[in-house]
Amino acid sequence: SYQVRPDGKSWKMHMLLNKEVRPVPACEILSSDNFPDDMQGDFLICNSIGFLGIKQYKLHRDGGYELTKTVGRGQDAKKVVEKTKLGQVWGTPNGEKLKVTKTLANGSKQDEESEGFMLSGDKNFRPTDAIFGEDGALYVSDWQNVIIGHMQHNVRDPNRDHKHGRIFRVSYTKKPAQKAVKIDGQPVEKLLENLRHPVDGVRHRTRVELSERNTDEVIKATQKWMQQFNPKKKEDAHPLMEALWVHQQHNRRNGRLLNDMLKSPHPHARMAALTVQHHWYNADPAKGSQVVEEEEETVSEKSGVVSDTADLLTIRIGTVVEKMKYDINEFTVKPGKKVKLIFANPDFMPHNLVVTKPNKADTVAQQALTLGAQGFDMAFVPKSEDVLWASQLVDHGKEEEMSFTAPSTKGDYPYVCTFPGHHILMRGVMKVR
Repeated sequence: SYQVRPDGKSWKMHMLLNKEVRPVPACEILSSDNFPDDMQGDFLICNSIGFLGIKQYKLHRDGGYELTKTVGRGQDAKKVVEKTKLGQVWGTPNGEKLKVTKTLANGSKQDEESEGFMLSGDKNFRPTDAIFGEDGALYVSDWQNVIIGHMQHNVRDPNRDHKHGRIFRVSYTKKPAQKAVKIDGQPVEKLLENLRHPVDGVRHRTRVELSERNTDEVIKATQKWMQQFNPKKKEDAHPLMEALWVHQQHNRRNGRLLNDMLKSPHPHARMAALTVQHHWYNADPAKGSQVVEEEEETVSEKSGVVSDTADLLTIRIGTVVEKMKYDINEFTVKPGKKVKLIFANPDFMPHNLVVTKPNKADTVAQQALTLGAQGFDMAFVPKSEDVLWASQLVDHGKEEEMSFTAPSTKGDYPYVCTFPGHHILMRGVMKVR
């Protein structure tokens, strides 16, 4: 997950949290009159492989949060502690301790524990979206499919269910349902009053309704409505910010209002105003080229044998971007020789590299599938005597070094990515000769 912030004449993505799970079909900010107060503003992400449920994160928005980052690569890597600044948002795991019992393919039972908002023991539970309704309840769509994945054979599989799914309604029983707010077809003046509502969803749906109204009518009403607020008062910052967003949505610049919000006593209003300023003046496509610049290609070091001395073989193995393959299919090493393996991942999905005993790659990969939500904590490397060496899950643009001694017994030792579904294509062989 990323936060997008203004950068020069464009925008730049910044990490929002340390990734724990993937793939993530949808996300939502928790904002509901029905849910507990201490959960408001938390970040929810749906996940549909491994961890089958919804993760929950507390968002630190005010700056001053101490964030530990890794700088450099390999032996030069070191951890540094930085404090976030206002405008930098960072998420940390939140929610309840969750425990479910799932049934494995052989009929046995297995407990699974994790932390977050929701966890299911149903192996076919695929939460693909989560939206708060006008009653304040969270509506979770469950794709409920056995056949999943983004590879072509999954899409064509005749067993893939295109007709069925489920929707779960999640509410907090200790508080009343959120009162419905009239939006569709309401007069502009009443819609503007909705923009003072504390719930994000109400304001969002109100803005959508305002977007289809006559621009001249909306702007005229907005400028009249905002006269009741004082830009020097902190409590008036929110409705005035909403007025600025209405101007932005209807492509009507209001320099005086923008200037007031840039000087607002509320720090978050000032940050929001800076983003509007960036839209209007720095990133305005009408003021320059409207051609999207090509994304800079990821440059990776060349893979293969880096050095081969009498005592040590150093080899670099990478991933092929968007191909779900290693770029080195095999390499040869003498029995008992020391090996330094550098595993680099320029791909946009996380991968690992697991070396197994001969003919055990599929067995280990199947064991990884049964790890479920705990798989992310274990880098999807099962506790098995068939695993000889393994990396962690390596994210995009990262790398990891493994040092080990080659087996004394000659043979073909497979290496494979054990993230669920990747082992079919991502594999190679270490030949001990």
